[in-house]
Amino acid sequence: MRKCKRGYFQFENKEDGLYVNVYPPMDGSKAAEVGEAVYYIDKKRIQGCDMAVLNDAFKKGASQEISVKVSSEKPFPCSEFGDYRISRDCMTVEAVFYPGFVDSSELTVDEIKSDLASLNVTNGIIEEQITKFIDERNYYENYLVAQGTMPREGKDGSIEYNFNVDLKPTPKMNDDGTVDFHTLENVNHVKTGDIVAVLYPEDRGDAGIDVLGRSVLPRKVKRVLFRYGKNLSVSEDGTKLISQVSGHVQLEGDKVFVSNCLELVDVDASTGDIDYDGSVVIKGNVLAGFSVKAAGDISVSGIVEGATLISGGNITLNRGVQGMNKAVIKAKGNLVTKFIESAQLVEVGGNIDTDSILHSKVNAKGKIVASGRNGLIVGGEVKSVVLVQAKNIGNAMGTNTVVGVGLDPTAKKRVDELKKSLSELGANKIKLNQVMEALRKKQELEGSLSDDKREFQQKTMRNIILLEQQLTEQKQELEQLREQLSEDVNARVRVEGNIYIGVKLVFGEQNYFVKEKFSFCQFVKDHAEIKCRSI
Repeated sequence: MRKCKRGYFQFENKEDGLYVNVYPPMDGSKAAEVGEAVYYIDKKRIQGCDMAVLNDAFKKGASQEISVKVSSEKPFPCSEFGDYRISRDCMTVEAVFYPGFVDSSELTVDEIKSDLASLNVTNGIIEEQITKFIDERNYYENYLVAQGTMPREGKDGSIEYNFNVDLKPTPKMNDDGTVDFHTLENVNHVKTGDIVAVLYPEDRGDAGIDVLGRSVLPRKVKRVLFRYGKNLSVSEDGTKLISQVSGHVQLEGDKVFVSNCLELVDVDASTGDIDYDGSVVIKGNVLAGFSVKAAGDISVSGIVEGATLISGGNITLNRGVQGMNKAVIKAKGNLVTKFIESAQLVEVGGNIDTDSILHSKVNAKGKIVASGRNGLIVGGEVKSVVLVQAKNIGNAMGTNTVVGVGLDPTAKKRVDELKKSLSELGANKIKLNQVMEALRKKQELEGSLSDDKREFQQKTMRNIILLEQQLTEQKQELEQLREQLSEDVNARVRVEGNIYIGVKLVFGEQNYFVKEKFSFCQFVKDHAEIKCRSI
């Protein structure tokens, strides 16, 4: 019974020679082609075939079954066979099967497997395809009889940076159409513990196996590693780059740098205002109208014009302040500057060391010393809790100059306020602790509290915590003020040159007007009087 649906041919040896039997296709399938017979003849080295007769037989056989003698010779009959084609990469094997001579043997599954084994095909044999051919005997069709396992390709490692690696300062456009050159995103800020970069390790993939049983490696992938400078560390799993300081982060080439010190040439329209969680070093000038805020120290090599400098540490100005009556300088630590001129406000938590202070408002919790070559304090208002020292205070022209030492009267008032507040907070805490104790006893007796009592208990506990925070903060403030009050007793104004008429000295709530020139002296508070003493 015929199985092959498409047209096919068979050779047959008869008494008078070799015949070809051509069978037409069934169900509209493809007709047999003479080229397939030519390949067969060449493959099996069949001699003496009349190619013209053979070609004519295939033309007629496209529509009807036909048997035609093509040679007077009778070759050795061939059995059904397969032609196996291994792909170039040895990942697939396709088989094309050819019918044997009439009455010859047909291939079996085991024989096809044996053919593949002889070609060293040992992996990925697709038995379903072999069985499919056995069932349908479709000749001259491609059957995928073996397929290797393709390698799973890997992926290059990569690093994702959690900051702008292509930072370009851009002015902000205001709603009214004007351009704000003060607000420029020109620094990648970073805090201690921030993850600045994440590494995604390379995926090397998995090797495959070709039909010959050989390992097939995936393509090589790129391995990446963190490259970084100081102030950075890598997480235990090696995938995170973590900042050890607060400051700024930048990428140079493929290397990450974190610094808690920001270096700039000038602060102007090219940088905008600076707000930095670290120290700032400015090699040039700070132009009028711009501000620099730093959690750490600020150092300026050039001039500070009518600008704002606010530091959580110390401020060092190698040249000085030309304030234009606009400059605001604030530091929690010390201020060292060549000079201070026409500053709107200078306020420091530590000491001020300068050559001269001219026409400026200056306040310091520590000492103010103008001891340079000039050592001048002229004009404005200069106040220190502890000491104001200069070579010359005021001038011969009688320029109005105010120099003050000791605590501001408001500080003493604040001490009284804190004492009263601490007493009230302490009393409130006692009452709240009594309420908590009563609720605890009630809970022990009854086993549990009602919902409203439990809510009241939680609210009371929150209030106690808030009270304790307030008590701690106010106690610290009171202690600081008491230290300042003790310094206030020894507060003095020291003159190593001359102090001129027109100078007003302020000791707390008491004032003293200099009505004559004094030299090489110091002014102190003696009980209720301000007295001048020699040094």
